[in-house]
Amino acid sequence: MNYGDIIMRKKKGDFSFCYKKAGGLNLVNPNETLVRVYRRKSRSALNILDSAKEKQEYDWILDASYYAKYFIIYALFMKVGIKSEIHDCTLFGLKSLFADEGIISEDIYKELKKSKELRVGALYYDKDFGKEEILMRAKAAPDFCLKVDSIVDNISKENIERVRKKFETLKKSLLV
Repeated sequence: MNYGDIIMRKKKGDFSFCYKKAGGLNLVNPNETLVRVYRRKSRSALNILDSAKEKQEYDWILDASYYAKYFIIYALFMKVGIKSEIHDCTLFGLKSLFADEGIISEDIYKELKKSKELRVGALYYDKDFGKEEILMRAKAAPDFCLKVDSIVDNISKENIERVRKKFETLKKSLLV
């Protein structure tokens, strides 16, 4: 499966590639060491975000804002034992395994998705989204990270098991 095939499947809402492609969604053992690593990376991105805002470096504001959010989400993934090296698969997992299960709010998913869209648009297509939109995403980053960090701290063993079970069910249904 090549990159073009992945884009077409994604547009059709077919995320089975997330379970087929190397680097896609995989169950692993929960890893508290990596939870700490990704929390630290999220805090580091927030620090870089402050510096980028101070210097009015809007491309870097988008990048730092997105990665602060992405890394704290990845800490949540490591807490429950889900690995994903493909950002679109991480978003799919966030929606189907956490938001749809009521573990995170739909707003958290939507914020990360919007941040990714802006980052990709600016990076690869040189789109200008306007500094208000960029600064709005940046302003949301610290609260977003605090909310998700709290979820990482407080997710129950029952919810972890529920996510892992849903992962397997979803994987089976998409690979038929």
